[in-house]
Amino acid sequence: MLVCLLFSGFGPVLGQSRRALLIGLGQQADKGWARIHGDRDVYLMKPVLQKAGFWDVRMLVNSQATKQAIVKALMRLAGDCRAGDVVYVHFSGHGQLMTDREGDEEDRWDECWIPYDASLRYGQTDDGSLHLTDDELNVLLLAVRKKVGSKGRILVVVDACHSGDSTRGDEDEVFRGTSDRFVLPQENAVAFVRKNPEEWITLSACRDYQRNAELKTQNGYYGKLTVAVCDALKQGTFQDNSQFYKHIRDFFDRHRGSLPQTPVMSGSTSAFRISDVLNLKK
Repeated sequence: MLVCLLFSGFGPVLGQSRRALLIGLGQQADKGWARIHGDRDVYLMKPVLQKAGFWDVRMLVNSQATKQAIVKALMRLAGDCRAGDVVYVHFSGHGQLMTDREGDEEDRWDECWIPYDASLRYGQTDDGSLHLTDDELNVLLLAVRKKVGSKGRILVVVDACHSGDSTRGDEDEVFRGTSDRFVLPQENAVAFVRKNPEEWITLSACRDYQRNAELKTQNGYYGKLTVAVCDALKQGTFQDNSQFYKHIRDFFDRHRGSLPQTPVMSGSTSAFRISDVLNLKK
C-alpha cells in the first residue's frame, strides 16, 4: 500500500497561515487528450499537507478545474493571504506548448497548464484563451507574492510536462503532456521582451523537452513527482534545498522508466528552505 507519512512535531509560526491549492486532472472535456491520473495525485497530497499544518487546503478536480475556476481560485488565494503566510500550489495534469503571444519566450513558445476545458488543437472550441499560460500564472502568483510579502514562502509543484506523446509506452507507461503544439495563427512575429521574474520556488517533473512518465504502483498510477515529494516527507528534514532536490532526483533515478526524466527546481531557490514550507521535522 502506498503511504505517505509526515513527521509533524512542529506547528506553524504564530500568526502564520498555511494555505494550499491542489489542481488535479485525469479527464478533459476534449477527448483528444490521453487519459492520465493527475486527479489521483491531489487525494494523495491533501492528507500529507494537512499533517504538515496546512489548515486551508482547496481542491479542483477534473471538471471543477476549468480555466475560469483555476484563475478564480488563485485570485481568491491571493485575497485570503496575509504577510508571512506559507503557500503551496500543486498542478497535476497535461501541459502543452502554445504559440507565444507576448514575445517573452526565446523559443517563441508559451508553456501552459491544461485546464479541463482546454482543447488539444486550435479551433472553434478553443482559440488559446482556455490554456493557462506561464505568463498568466506569473501574474496570478505575483499577486500571491505581494500579499505574503518578503517573509512569506511559496512553493509550486508541477507534475506535468509540455512535450511527449501522452500515450502508453512499450512497457505500459503513461505519459503526461503532448508533442502536439497549440499553434495560433499570427500574421506578424512578436518582438522579444524580458520575462517577469519567478519569485517563488517551482518543482517541475521534467525538463521542457522530456516526457513525464507516471509511476505505476500496486495501487495504480500516480504522478512521479507527487510521489517523490511524499517520499521526501517520510525522510524528515533536509539541510538545504540542494539536499532536498538531490533526494527528488535520486527517487527519479530509482524509478526510471524507458526514457530519461530529470526533475527541475527553479525560481528563488535560495530564498527559503523547502523543508520549512512542508513543515518537516527538524
